Amino acid sequence: MAGGGGGTEDLNLVPYLDIMVNLIMFMVTVTAYIVQLKQAPIIAPTYGSGGGGGDQKPFLTVAIGTTQMQILGGSSGGNGAGGAETIKKGDWAKLNSRLKQLKDTVPNLADNLVVSADRAVPYKEVIKAMDAVRLDVSGQPLFPNVTLATVVNK
Repeated sequence: MAGGGGGTEDLNLVPYLDIMVNLIMFMVTVTAYIVQLKQAPIIAPTYGSGGGGGDQKPFLTVAIGTTQMQILGGSSGGNGAGGAETIKKGDWAKLNSRLKQLKDTVPNLADNLVVSADRAVPYKEVIKAMDAVRLDVSGQPLFPNVTLATVVNK
């Protein structure tokens, strides 16, 4: 036989096992780190059966446009905080202080708040808005339950 001998060699699995052990250790470490990351709780919108709604708390919506933000008051029962207020986009301190005023003055205001953004608004702006509405300046919960919504463009 050309080029061959009749001997048999055992396959050396040590380098393969070394690589596999390193990969497994890497994945365990990364998984443990990812589990420790805190995730922002987001509440998906719920759909009610309609009708009545007298016991529902009023809630607020923050609509983020390309140049401005609006605080909209309302609830499905029609007993909302009322009206709309326009704030310059990116003025997170003013948004936070105005929401704190509304939380202090409107009785029975819900702890959830809806954040909706135009499609042209960058995602990081939506995250900044969510951060601005969760806690007040002193670190106390303002609107800890944030619901994300989409804006329907015509």
